Amino acid sequence: MTTNTKHIDTVCSCNKLFNEKTLHPLISIIDFSKADEDEDIRLGCYSIMLLHHPINGCDYGKEKYDFNEGVLVFHSPDKAVDIHCKCCRPNKGYMLVFHPDLLCGTALGEKIKQYSFFKYKEKESLHISAREKTIFQRGLEEIENELKWGVDRFTQILICNKLELFLNYCLRFYHRQFITRHDANDEAIHKITSAIDTYLKSEKTSDCKQPCPCQFAQKLNMSSAYFNDLLKHETGKDFNEYISLRRIDIAKQMILEGEINDKEIANRLGFCTAGRFRQLFIKVVGMTPEEYRG
Repeated sequence: MTTNTKHIDTVCSCNKLFNEKTLHPLISIIDFSKADEDEDIRLGCYSIMLLHHPINGCDYGKEKYDFNEGVLVFHSPDKAVDIHCKCCRPNKGYMLVFHPDLLCGTALGEKIKQYSFFKYKEKESLHISAREKTIFQRGLEEIENELKWGVDRFTQILICNKLELFLNYCLRFYHRQFITRHDANDEAIHKITSAIDTYLKSEKTSDCKQPCPCQFAQKLNMSSAYFNDLLKHETGKDFNEYISLRRIDIAKQMILEGEINDKEIANRLGFCTAGRFRQLFIKVVGMTPEEYRG
């Protein structure tokens, strides 16, 4: 981060920086073509940037099999990510920015954390097709029309309803991107599984502490949010469920490879008790360890 980074904590301040008129104090649509400064900013709001043609040097994670009609980049208020004005020169795109206070007391406020893509790294950004871009721009237009209506007692709920639909479309687009990246994701899952197995076999789990997904995400240069979503999409399991299945698979290998009792297996694989190991083994395998031994 450069020394002249501006910290922008309000929508009004953001509008002022980008020469936008404030139609609502908690939400705005920024046209990057109006920016006349080349400094970096750190934004204390939620934001979604639509960049049509990011310039070279901006790491937005495009792969050869991604669409190239535009890229969506997401930021949350507590995410320490700089927005570089230099990447957003004239005709480069738009930014929807909204303050967390906009969501207070709304259904969206209760579920905003479910939109995990706000926690993704820039290299995990969403690359969209022409149709997806049209849908996104239409969503911006609908929110803009509501902003132009003026502020009254219906404004917050109507804007949040439109914003929630907007975010749900982003969920759909990310789901599509996970599908189109299946081959690469399959390789990533193999690396994840290998890293988990190495960890479990190292007996680092003998203290009964559940490993954190962040330690595996870091090894793969992923955000924890993207790591969890990738694992869920490709395996149907969250991290805790998946690591439990890997424990049982390794336990099955131990049982078949030699004489080892339940207590020893439990100790090596981080089960707090032999009883807990047996309980999970029966649930997953459908038989007791003794029956599995044959």
